Amino acid sequence: MACRIEFGVAGTGMTPALIALVLYALLPLVRGVVAGLNQVPRDVLESARAMGMSSGQRFRHVQLPLALPVFLRSLRVVMVQTVGMAVVAALIGAGGFGALVFQGLLSSAIDLVLLGVIPVIALAVVIDALFDLWIAFLKGATDD
Repeated sequence: MACRIEFGVAGTGMTPALIALVLYALLPLVRGVVAGLNQVPRDVLESARAMGMSSGQRFRHVQLPLALPVFLRSLRVVMVQTVGMAVVAALIGAGGFGALVFQGLLSSAIDLVLLGVIPVIALAVVIDALFDLWIAFLKGATDD
């Protein structure tokens, strides 16, 4: 007899789409975190250690502030990428603007395609601009 194990997520719908989007976003996000932490100069970390900071203090007060711009840039890329990938999530039943895009593609109705694509492009541009402002604000706050 074969044993069947239920994992609670099967078929199509919003849950598998969200899981796929999160998993797809993990690689660039983790790479950004690692790149941000690796770009902190070793001399700065050594100086913080010599001043008597614990490893937690070095992380909070030295590594994190110096790596934050790289973190935010990678998060910016992930957010814009996820907005675009959410359109493809309609293929597994998540709905949204992607459903309009694929309905339009299947029926050769360019107006339906545009009705789904234009809001997605606008959302991606707005998210990108907001992250750009946030990074510029943080850069301006640290330059003072």
